[in-house]
Amino acid sequence: MNKYMRNTVFVLLCFAAAAVMLPNAFGEEPAKKPDGKALFEQKCLKCHKNTKFKDLASDRQGWVLTLNRMQRGTCPINDAELEVLADYLTKVYGE
Repeated sequence: MNKYMRNTVFVLLCFAAAAVMLPNAFGEEPAKKPDGKALFEQKCLKCHKNTKFKDLASDRQGWVLTLNRMQRGTCPINDAELEVLADYLTKVYGE
């Protein structure tokens, strides 16, 4: 590999490293943590009434198990959303 090619590869690797290590280096916004209440209203209240959650008051582990069951069923939530929802449900509808 000649000197020009080596320098080009080096510069490209530096830009790639900067893009990975510094998301704001290229004007990108860092990913925001979803709002628990908004996610609850969007995902959970789509199919369930608010009173159902009052009747199912549980600790965080119980909410995680319930959300896992919903996730395996028809509820389109990813793992990050599941964590946010579990935190929110524990805070609002915890035992």
